[in-house]
Amino acid sequence: MELPLPDELIGSIVDHLDVPSLLRCMQVSLTLDFLDALCTDEIGSYVFNRRLGNKVCKLFYSIISESAHLIYKIELFASHMEDNEYSSMETVNRLNLLREYNRKWNDLEWTSSGSIPMTNGCWELSGGILAQVIHRNTLSLVQLPCKLKDIPERRWSVPFDFRICDFTLDNSQDLVVLLELVGTFPPNVSCNIHLRTLSGEQHHRAAETQITYTSTSLHATLSFMIQICGNRVAVLFYDQLFFELDTRSTNPFLVWNWRTGQQELYVHTAGITSYAFMTEDLILATIIRSDSGPALQILRASAQVDPIRSLEETPCVCELQLPRVQGDVEWLLVRSEPTPTWKPPTGSGVPFYASRKDYIFSVSIRAVVDEMDGNTVLFIPLSTLLLEVERSHDVPRRNVPWDAWGPDGTRIISMQPSETWICYTYGMKFVQHVPWNNGYAAQVYDFNPYAARKHHAEESKPAGWCEGFYSSEQEQVVTRLPGRVATIALAHSNDSRDAAMIGEDNIVIVQVAYLKP
Repeated sequence: MELPLPDELIGSIVDHLDVPSLLRCMQVSLTLDFLDALCTDEIGSYVFNRRLGNKVCKLFYSIISESAHLIYKIELFASHMEDNEYSSMETVNRLNLLREYNRKWNDLEWTSSGSIPMTNGCWELSGGILAQVIHRNTLSLVQLPCKLKDIPERRWSVPFDFRICDFTLDNSQDLVVLLELVGTFPPNVSCNIHLRTLSGEQHHRAAETQITYTSTSLHATLSFMIQICGNRVAVLFYDQLFFELDTRSTNPFLVWNWRTGQQELYVHTAGITSYAFMTEDLILATIIRSDSGPALQILRASAQVDPIRSLEETPCVCELQLPRVQGDVEWLLVRSEPTPTWKPPTGSGVPFYASRKDYIFSVSIRAVVDEMDGNTVLFIPLSTLLLEVERSHDVPRRNVPWDAWGPDGTRIISMQPSETWICYTYGMKFVQHVPWNNGYAAQVYDFNPYAARKHHAEESKPAGWCEGFYSSEQEQVVTRLPGRVATIALAHSNDSRDAAMIGEDNIVIVQVAYLKP
């Protein structure tokens, strides 16, 4: 086959295609399940399955397969990674590094390990930084190392002139949001939301040094759920026992534009138990109603100056019903990391990072049946949620029953994640600390649909992977989202209270022995 164009120009043209289209150029019958038709030889280069060889367009295959840039593009897609345009690393080196990075995650093979003393204060794992409050007014931060990406370990502390009640950070924007409660007794308690850099200075992009929120419902024993997403910072104020549904109490939920200080959403009602950003404009909130059970609401962070005092008044795109479980739901928590707008900080030089085009939300559900706890986790890809948003564009407050959206687009697994160390979800991965062979292990679940299956993952599927759980009608709830799980024994973990956290490049095991008062 000959075309009146040089191979270099053809390569430049096909580079504008998305990966599925690019692969169709290499093989006529290729579909999105391309990894079934492609296999990897011992050195990791792509080769075609022989039974499909007669359908290959040899010219396009030759041009694409010999281009390190195009093969890197394909492997980024299969690995659920994005290229960092600011990295100076050569494409061939990025490709080889990506393959080695995937191999080590597939085999759960460490490149380094270390220990960090932990306290019982507030903490956060975000963007590869483990931060915690010490001495009530100081942040202690550790940049976790990654040898493959040439990320060094760095430790530093930042003191502040106020007591830190809680905080979160976004190192891609050099932003730390710190909460300070002022006053002791309602109704004279207010919350100062400080906007600082990771070095403690006032953030130059913030119009004001802090945002102040005052409400008669604030008191000294409140807890907080804080997230940053682009220009928005959201805070859910809740009581320590907020997972036990109490219709007499409220959990104020507010969203501000931290650069302007403008309030953009204010919901002051019972029912919302947790939330996570889907996009900078869409928020996934978990709700519990005493009459209809647990559900998910997709909210739009539009301007709402006056407080919304009813869930029925929220700017809701749609409501997704969850299965009616046996017993009373008292724990409903959604987690997803990192937020949709996160990217590696400029100047970090990392060659690639976890894609934000799709990622997993983990919804932990705890129900009490006959004084016994039942714990499950529902895993939902962003793509499943955005499909329901698209279907709701011309239907206000669309209500979607579970059977219409859940079985094919989610996965339910019987497990009990840590209720304290909640950084157990990152990208398409989820980690948990479990008993294993008279000891303990870390299990990593991966819901990347294009991930190559490894024999060790197939052999280590725990009980409950395909079991689901039972609804209030005693019917088994079946879910079909594909995934895989790998397990690694933890030689130094010897306490059931230990917990696992996961980041892009690290697994962190929090050991009880390291906690200090």
